[in-house]
Amino acid sequence: MATLIANDGTVTEVFAQNTWFSLDEMYSLLECSRIEAVYLQDSRIMWIDEEGKLKPHQVNIQATLLLQKAGGIPGDYVAGIALITERNKVQ
Repeated sequence: MATLIANDGTVTEVFAQNTWFSLDEMYSLLECSRIEAVYLQDSRIMWIDEEGKLKPHQVNIQATLLLQKAGGIPGDYVAGIALITERNKVQ
């Protein structure tokens, strides 16, 4: 199980097809072709579109707040959808 945070703040629980999320599943969920892992201090990983800020985008306020609480760079933000997983749930 993981948490998907949409641009509008909608939070949805999502499940991998198998034990772990595959890259193809993450690409589909994040609507992108390159992903970046952001390691949060609470042992979770925030997966985001690596090129999200280069595209026309919307700031994901909920994901940005989570990133800031986890010690993110002041003034930085998340552009696009974010997928939050436990560290042991991605292969």
